[in-house]
Amino acid sequence: MKIYISGKISGLSEEEYTDNFEKVKLNLWETDFCFSIRRYSHIISPLDIKPFLGIKSWLFYMIADIWQLRKCNHIAMQKNWTDSKGAVIEYFFAKWIFKQQIIWL
Repeated sequence: MKIYISGKISGLSEEEYTDNFEKVKLNLWETDFCFSIRRYSHIISPLDIKPFLGIKSWLFYMIADIWQLRKCNHIAMQKNWTDSKGAVIEYFFAKWIFKQQIIWL
């Protein structure tokens, strides 16, 4: 069981988006959802993914993120996801292409 966290990064300070993703990761571990399957769960954050080909641009980060997202069973959408072009793309892929379950935070 793998869960991908999606949310806004661009336009926020590094401290702000790092804090948002860490809070979500902790909240997921504390919910009954992950608690019952904790030993099988792995939470993937885009902050832990290296960009495709090591090229640090938005597009190459998105390629790497989508590659990791396709391996997941669920996607956890932060409340600010609609303000993020990347998170909207991740939602589209998760819902219609990969047919994953959505976790609304």
